[in-house]
Amino acid sequence: MPDSRTILTRVVFGAAMIAGVVAVLLLDELLARRLGADWSGVVLAAAGAVLALAGVRELAGLARAGGAGILPVSATLGTLLLGTLPIWRIVCPFAATVNGVLVIVFVIPAGAFLEAIARRRVEAAMGRISCTVLSALYLGLGLAMMLVIRLHGLGLLVLFLAAVKFTDIAAYFTGTAVGRHKLIAWLSPGKTWEGLAGGLAAAAGVSALVAWALALPLSAGAAAVFGAIVGLVGQFGDLAESLLKRSAAVKDSGAVVPQFGGVLDILDSPLLAAPVAWLLLYMAV
Repeated sequence: MPDSRTILTRVVFGAAMIAGVVAVLLLDELLARRLGADWSGVVLAAAGAVLALAGVRELAGLARAGGAGILPVSATLGTLLLGTLPIWRIVCPFAATVNGVLVIVFVIPAGAFLEAIARRRVEAAMGRISCTVLSALYLGLGLAMMLVIRLHGLGLLVLFLAAVKFTDIAAYFTGTAVGRHKLIAWLSPGKTWEGLAGGLAAAAGVSALVAWALALPLSAGAAAVFGAIVGLVGQFGDLAESLLKRSAAVKDSGAVVPQFGGVLDILDSPLLAAPVAWLLLYMAV
């Protein structure tokens, strides 16, 4: 069981990160109100680009530790290109269409092949190209889908973030307090079935509360179901990143935030949950 100092550190830095997210969202909304709805998501995209750069660097480290490697130029540009795609409508409307997305998805592996050939090295080329494409899709697509949710309403993004992160928070504290049965011991020793149940219950309750408080077009029941599903997918995202770390034989993807780890350790849940969240919202709203 974590000691009181560890828990206090997590609470303090967790609160600081929540304050940072709130500040970014408020600035984004302020800019949209000042300059028009077309500017919605610009501040969020800028913040996401910074996180994406850090995430690519961490993925490169995991890839090297796992014996694969990454193509830095293609991984960085591909991730930024895809991750900020929804706001391109301001200067290039085509980029934000389905056809535009298909073009970008083609450009990413093509760029990786080009960079690999330019390096004039065939050693581990398949692994480098694969990890490069993974970086762009994993980070870029997740960030892009969060922007898409933002473009359809700040309240919906708040609902999504609350659902996925309160699952993490409640799962940690529930698992710490009463967790006895390991979820997947070989992959993530700290996760328990009790923690998962507590996390999903919290996600359902918080989502219903947020939907009511922000007057979102969702009933309390629909919001609760949304929260539970998104929270579950978020936990899958956490396990997916654990798989990468296990492969690289490291505990955390980085050391950006004490007791939390790196950027990937913080974003792992929302990255994979965002596409599912948007699908659910698209069907419900």
